[in-house]
Amino acid sequence: MADPKHIVRTGGLDWSQVWRGRHPFNPASDMQMVPLGDPAGMSQIGAHLIRIPSGKESFIPHAHTVSEEFVFILEGAGEMVLDGVGHTVGPGDFVGFPIDGVVHSLKSKGPGDLVYLTAGRRDPVEIADMPTIGRTTVFRNGRMELFGEADVERLTHAEWRERTKIGD
Repeated sequence: MADPKHIVRTGGLDWSQVWRGRHPFNPASDMQMVPLGDPAGMSQIGAHLIRIPSGKESFIPHAHTVSEEFVFILEGAGEMVLDGVGHTVGPGDFVGFPIDGVVHSLKSKGPGDLVYLTAGRRDPVEIADMPTIGRTTVFRNGRMELFGEADVERLTHAEWRERTKIGD
């Protein structure tokens, strides 16, 4: 009997077949990401299993304004950077991001890859501040609007994904 959609099995995951990309504004970013919420039919919570090679980072430092999220470390060694201060994290560590303006990012410190579960709400509109590049991004209706000091850049989800590619 086949599994119902509610069960997403990752135990035998072939990481070489998983989407690999980076955050378009963080050249140190390198991630492999497995969607978990979508295949299970979830529409209100986005959940992903993510692998970061040693010495690489996840997303650009950012803070959410609307949607809470969390990170739960499964394997490896990392550094969670909260408002510019690094904190060592490892297997079993949970880091929650309430809507309190704390800018956060995650680095893999090796020797092996850092693997973690992350999830957050999928609100109709999300606003993320990215202070290291002086931009605020508004996500809504499948589009991103990046507000800078003197400009606004508008991208579709497909255009954003195109920028996340690593190599060919």
